[in-house]
Formats: sequence, C-alpha cells, structure tokens
Amino acid sequence: MSELQQSDLVGSEQLDAEPSPSEQSSEHVSGRTSAWSALWDAFARGVRDNMLGEIGVQGVRIGGLIYLARALQPQDFGLLKVLTVVSMFGILLVEAGIPEALIQRDDLRREHEITAWWSTVAISLSLMVGLYFGAPWLANAMGMKRLVFGARLLCVPILLQGLAVCARARLQRELRFGAVALANVGAEVAFLVIAVVLLFEGLPQWSLPAALGARLGVHALITLGADARLPLGFPRLRAAQDLLGFAGTVLAGGLITTGSGNVDYLLVGRLLGSAALGYYSIAWDLFRFFPSLLHRIAGIVAFPAFCRLQDNDRELALAYRNFVNYIGRVVLPVLGCIAIAAPELLASIYGSKWLPAATPMRLLVFGLALIGLCSAIGPLYYSKGYPSFDIYLNGTHLLLIVAAVGLTAPMGLWAVCAAVSLVEATISIFGQHFVSLLLGMRLRELATALNSAFRITVACIMATLVGKLAGTALNVRAPIILLFVVAPPAVVFCWLEADEVLGMVRRAFKSRWSGVMDVAET
Repeated sequence: MSELQQSDLVGSEQLDAEPSPSEQSSEHVSGRTSAWSALWDAFARGVRDNMLGEIGVQGVRIGGLIYLARALQPQDFGLLKVLTVVSMFGILLVEAGIPEALIQRDDLRREHEITAWWSTVAISLSLMVGLYFGAPWLANAMGMKRLVFGARLLCVPILLQGLAVCARARLQRELRFGAVALANVGAEVAFLVIAVVLLFEGLPQWSLPAALGARLGVHALITLGADARLPLGFPRLRAAQDLLGFAGTVLAGGLITTGSGNVDYLLVGRLLGSAALGYYSIAWDLFRFFPSLLHRIAGIVAFPAFCRLQDNDRELALAYRNFVNYIGRVVLPVLGCIAIAAPELLASIYGSKWLPAATPMRLLVFGLALIGLCSAIGPLYYSKGYPSFDIYLNGTHLLLIVAAVGLTAPMGLWAVCAAVSLVEATISIFGQHFVSLLLGMRLRELATALNSAFRITVACIMATLVGKLAGTALNVRAPIILLFVVAPPAVVFCWLEADEVLGMVRRAFKSRWSGVMDVAET
C-alpha cells in the first residue's frame, strides 16, 4: 500500500471517528438536557423532602399554636416574639455567613470545612457568654423584666446551633433535605411538648421561652446526628481568607436583613407594649404562614440549584421566572382569601380574644403579598456572587421601617400596619427590579409570569366571598364558619391547578412531567 493510500485510509478513519457538526450539536443538546434533568430531579426531590417535613412541622405547629393561643395571653406571645428575634440574631452571628460560603464554593476543600468549624465554635462560646451577662440590659431596653430569664434560657441552645453550622451546610450542599426536614419536625415536636408540660405544671409564663430553647437545641442535635463528620485538624489562615470575603458580606447582609425584617416587632413591643405586639405578631404570622412555608419548601432548595446555573444568565432567568410563577399561584390566592376571611379565621382558630388582629391583617396583606413573591431573591443574589445586593436593599428597608413605625406609633397599631405594608410593597418592587437588572431581563417579564396567578387569585377571592356570605345568611358561627370560608376557594384552587399539582408530584417521585423546570430544558 502506497503512502498516499495509507494517508487516505487514515484520513477516512479520522472522519469516521469524528462526529459531524450536527452530531456534535445533537450530543451537546442531549448532554445539556440530561444535565438539566438531573439538576431539576434533584431539586424536585429536595422540594419533596422539604414538603413532607413541612407537613409534619406545620401539623405540630398549627395544632400547638391553636391550643397555646387559647390557653395563654397576647402578652405571652409578645414576649415569645422578642425572644425569637433575639435567637435569630444569635444564630445569624454564630453562622457568620459560613454556611452560604461553604455551599457557594466550587472548590470546597477539607481545610475550608475545618477552619469553618473552629470559627463557629469560637463564635458560639463568645456569644453564649455575652448573651448570659447581657440579658439584664436587654430586658431594660425592651421594658420587659421577664426577658432576663428567657434570654438566658437560649444560651446553651444557641451554642448547639453553632456546633451544627457546618453539618447543616453539608446537608444543604449535598441536597440532603430529608435530614433537614427531620430536624425541623423534631424541633417543633420538642417545642410543643415542653410548652404543654410547663403549662400543665403551672408555669404558663415560662412555657413559651423554654419551648423556644428546646426547639433550637433539638434542631441542632438532630442536624449533628444526621451528619456526624467531625472536621479533625487545625484551621488554616489561607482557608479563612478564602471564605472571609463572601461570608463577611453574607453576614453583613444577614444582619441588615434580619434587622429590617424584625425591627418592627421590637419597636411595636417597646412603643405599644407586649399586648399590641402579640396582636401584631399573630397578624403577621398568620399571613406569613404560606409564604414562609413555600420558602422553607422551595426557597432553600433554590440556592444550591441556582448556584449550578450561576454562569448562565439566560437559563437562570428562565428558572427564576418559572419559580416566581409557581410561588405566585399559591401565595396570592391564599393571602387574598385570608384577607377576606380574617375575622372568621381568627375567631375559629385562636378564639375571639384575638379578633383585634383582624384589621391589622387586612392592612398588611398588600405588602406581604409582594414579599411572598420575593422568596428566591436572596438565593439568586447569593448564587450570582452578589450578596451585597441584600445589604443595599434591606438597609433601605430597615431605615424605612424604623421611620414608618416611629412616626405612626402614636396613632396606634392600625396606622403602624398600614405604613409597614406600604414599605414592604415598595421594597419588594425594588428587589425584583434589581433581579431583572442582574439577569438582563425586563421587570414586565416577571409581571407577565404572574398572569395565571392573578386569574387564580380572583377566582379564589370570589369563592371566599360567596362562602362567607352564605355562612352569614345561615347565621353560622365559629368554628363551623371556617368550612364556609375555606372549602369553596380550596375547591376552586384544586380544580384550576390539578394538572400542575399532579405534575409536580410525579416529578418529585421521578416521573416525567411538563412543569416549571422542564420549560428550562427547551
């Protein structure tokens, strides 16, 4: 065989071995589709695990809250809200932005985990000592003497939360949300058990503070049990420097975010008293139930999922719009119906002594509806490496909330609620605008994604009004009236959304569906 023939033969073999441009394109699309499918399968399973956990958590929480709200006074819930805010700041300082930094890193090494663990241990011990000795000052600042003992009850649980920081980050990074859900359920069971036991023991004033401590402690212990890998070794300065920039920004943003989201509680408690704070917190908590539930089910899973798309703005924007679409189709109808049936819900669930919270609920609905649509704003900022956006947005929110509550508190709780609702709505719109700029899309594209949510909301509100009018005409009282205001919108919602709900269930349990994330594969 001549050299020319050999050359021709080699060339033909190379042509046979190399795929054509169309085949390469097909393989690329197939690989991309496969990657999308694997990612959103993991996302759906994470949502599934969180959803199952939240069913258990909310079943315990709702049942316990109904019982405790009937047995205790608004002042007791006002104290609980202040202690909850204290615990939130404590956990935030203990975490110091480290979980987000560990989840966000592409090249996470063992030295990062070791350094992060020792950092949280040192911070936790320092904070425990500071909280114990600073409790009297806190009580004086809020004008609540019972805060001294209540704050000191949180010292050990916050230390345990610090020890579990790295374990919780690993669970979320690996999308092991079944263990996360188990910790949440166990924590709520502990809260209810301790609260009821102390109530029966004749210590109602301490039942809620002790229950809060039990919730935090049990949550940390279950998390540590689910991921018992102890990072053995010595911390490294280089690893700390790798984590510090991102973690520090997250911590700063978290402090401002937590402050802006809770400063109104502290101001209402300080300026209007613990009873007014009890009504205010119940109004917020009942409204926040479904947005917070959706955030814990899907918003937490969104962060690691968005991190995997952080370099592709087009696909990340598409995923975000679809996420907002699905959140809106739940949040907006539910909040609209709650606003219509606020008195009936309060009287049926908590008892007639909580009826003063009905008007505050209705005044807060507009702002809270827009907040509910922002569940994935934070995860998106972090996934793109811009946690500083939270600092700017929530810093503005903090200043506006302080001004709104401070100026309207002399006019009473209703004025405070109206002002807070306006601030929440304004900040939510600006937050979505920043997302649009970051992803290179228009704000009206997000509004268009909510068209179906608006149609469902109108239908559910009309059903609620019909049910409420029917109950009033028949002179039905609480708690039976609850069936009249809940059943009609629930039937309408299930009828309109049956296909999507079934599709999400099939996806979560590994069957193919035509839902939110499959759109991103096209």
